[in-house]
Amino acid sequence: MNKILFVITKSENGGAQKWVKEQTEIAKDSFDVYLATDEEGWLVKNTKVKAYLTDSRIRKKFSFSYLLIFSKFLKENQIDIIVASSANAGIYSRLSKLFYRTKVIYVGHGWSSIYNGGKLKWFYTGIEKLLSFMTDSILCVSQSDYARAKDEIGINEKKLKLIPNKIMPMRRREEVMTHSKIKVLSVARFREPKRVDLLIKAMKNIDSELYLVGDGPLRKEYEAISNEEVHFLGEVDGFDEFYKYDIFILISDSEGLPLSAIEAMSARLPLVLSNVGGCPELIEGNGVLVENTILSIEEGIILSINNINKYSDKSLEIFNKKYNLFKLKEIYIEYYKKI
Repeated sequence: MNKILFVITKSENGGAQKWVKEQTEIAKDSFDVYLATDEEGWLVKNTKVKAYLTDSRIRKKFSFSYLLIFSKFLKENQIDIIVASSANAGIYSRLSKLFYRTKVIYVGHGWSSIYNGGKLKWFYTGIEKLLSFMTDSILCVSQSDYARAKDEIGINEKKLKLIPNKIMPMRRREEVMTHSKIKVLSVARFREPKRVDLLIKAMKNIDSELYLVGDGPLRKEYEAISNEEVHFLGEVDGFDEFYKYDIFILISDSEGLPLSAIEAMSARLPLVLSNVGGCPELIEGNGVLVENTILSIEEGIILSINNINKYSDKSLEIFNKKYNLFKLKEIYIEYYKKI
């Protein structure tokens, strides 16, 4: 049986980590599965694979000693294919080809070199283009990321593969509400590029409750501008209680194809999303795209409340057609086998 290694820089609870976790699960019937990350965090605790490589040096901008250890792990376990799901993971995975012959897939969960490069955007995108020559395939999780890889980074289209993010279905929201006030849910880290501050301000004129799942360095700032209708639930490992809420909202300055929004769709929730990155690909009569202004967000939430049943049904319909990993897992398996 061929051996596949999934690599990601951090083992924390996050969208890319959930993607990796579910990929390890669907790959087990076709591959021997391995995992490399920084520490025994959420991802390691929630996956079962043949063997793990945990080493904090993967978080460094570059560690030659880690590259040697990583390459040794590949040789010892005779890894046939690597699937790298973060910037550092992608660098080490591709450079390891200097020491061990294997196939490498790099997964672009949103191009940070473009979104967060700032004045050095030209430099970081240049590195991405150079690394693409050492990559067997680059998996884009949204149409937006695919277009940016081709047009802005300049990656050869023959190296690119588009498979929009997919997840396992979650428990669904009931058709009839059992609570009096609309419950609006957001799942996001409290740091840039997320804009939880705009969401909190927009909710002040709406007679609804806002529930925030997440944590981070901006929490005190967010608490300072909140009222009694805003509930901080903290970081919840493996959060899966979307069904308890009525509307899902994600406000951000940049996104790939957000898994939390797809999870909300599977639970039959309408979406209110920032009009950035791959978010427009998730809206087809099941919610509202908004600009990152308080007024636009407020209007989007009100429109979703007024159309909650129609948007709910459409969310579930779209999820089952395009994003249900249980139904569509063979798309990934065949892709890995082909590489």
